[in-house]
Amino acid sequence: MTKQDARTYSLFTGCLIPSKFPFIENASKKVLESLGLELHFIEAASCCPNQMAIQSSDMHLWYALAARNLCLAEEKGYDILSLCNGCYDTLKTVNTKLKSDDGFRAEINELLESFGLEFRGEIEVKHLVQVLHDDVGVGAIEKAVVNPLKGIKCAPFEGCHAKRPSDSMGFDSPDEPFYLADLIEVIGGDVVFYAEQYSCCGGGLSIARKDDVVPAARRVLCSVKEAQAEAIVVNCPFCFAQFYRSEREIYEIYSEKLRLPVFYITQLMGLALGFTPDELGLWMHYENSVGNERELVMRILGERADESVFTEDVTRPQLEICEKCLACTDDCPTAMTTSDYHPEEILKLVLENKVDEAIKRDDIWFCMNCHECVEACPQDFGMVKLIVRLKNMAAAKGIYPEVVGHRISELHETGYSFAPDTKLREEIGLMRISPPDIKELRKLLEKAACEKSENEGDTDA
Repeated sequence: MTKQDARTYSLFTGCLIPSKFPFIENASKKVLESLGLELHFIEAASCCPNQMAIQSSDMHLWYALAARNLCLAEEKGYDILSLCNGCYDTLKTVNTKLKSDDGFRAEINELLESFGLEFRGEIEVKHLVQVLHDDVGVGAIEKAVVNPLKGIKCAPFEGCHAKRPSDSMGFDSPDEPFYLADLIEVIGGDVVFYAEQYSCCGGGLSIARKDDVVPAARRVLCSVKEAQAEAIVVNCPFCFAQFYRSEREIYEIYSEKLRLPVFYITQLMGLALGFTPDELGLWMHYENSVGNERELVMRILGERADESVFTEDVTRPQLEICEKCLACTDDCPTAMTTSDYHPEEILKLVLENKVDEAIKRDDIWFCMNCHECVEACPQDFGMVKLIVRLKNMAAAKGIYPEVVGHRISELHETGYSFAPDTKLREEIGLMRISPPDIKELRKLLEKAACEKSENEGDTDA
């Protein structure tokens, strides 16, 4: 598709995406432009403005600011494409009101005149999924897919403000919306329906009932888990924020580890269209997430998660129990001595398949192998088993403290970590120790190292 026949839009990102989730904007721009759309930013645009705070406190100000944003977009001459349900609702509602009510339009234009602006009603306001579904078309998107989602079970969550009130929103069914589900299916995902699918995310409760925000999110996310979906997919940054942030708090309040990936639709679409995780900025998404998005992305890309840390003794189910308990850290001599030892962070990295990060941490070597944790563990496990496993993996890659290197070298040279001092023994009247045959010992060391390498190769195959 050439630039001349590409559809052109004024991109309205809203406030939340640029301030908290720029990776959503990044993924959306890459997807839209790869599908032949030309995007322009609306220079000097403000908040849409927000309905819950601004509309609820000053309706006239809400209309005036929205009208100003519409006028700025009209100067560009392109329809608005909104990435946010709330922004779409505000701008669409005000655009419709100003177009249909001559008296109100005159009143607003009188206010805007002193700022050199005039609302003319020459553009439309569209939502991201509306543009993708109707203007680009599901057929064109399907042709562009190079890496389908391989049947990943996705739970669509459209949110409220893209579909209600239906008389002004107008592009999708308010009762059984299907646009987002169609987009998930066209990139290879399986759509999962669930009891709370048409509910509200509950983010608006933060205005007056902050304590109810997490329970509202929990109700939806638990419904998604019960339906056995592998991810929840949204088309609104406020819904994204509500679910993305609440998973951690759900664990802290209810001790429920949902591990449910939360994605904005263009992130998954970007993967399906062939963009890499780094190109989409997913590393930024992963940083503060507890939803296990990284592992699901690896599955989509056909990559295996690093499970090499797990053995017959160190298993994922066992570590998941440890994560909920951590009682052993209360009696850990190292943890009581230094504040730089964080076994809970090490455990979290392992469970999130970030083993490479875990083995590079200095504090895995703080564990003194004293087995106090084994005695304290109600499961007879003890974090020492995990820590020793990580130390082994680190050492295999040459990552260890200098003193460990000295001990290893000494073992290869003499057969001892600390070679016997013959002179001191003679002074106190002790007999000379017969040293091991160092050549034979080295053969054993080399053979053991070779077999270890072969076994690890079998594990990775």
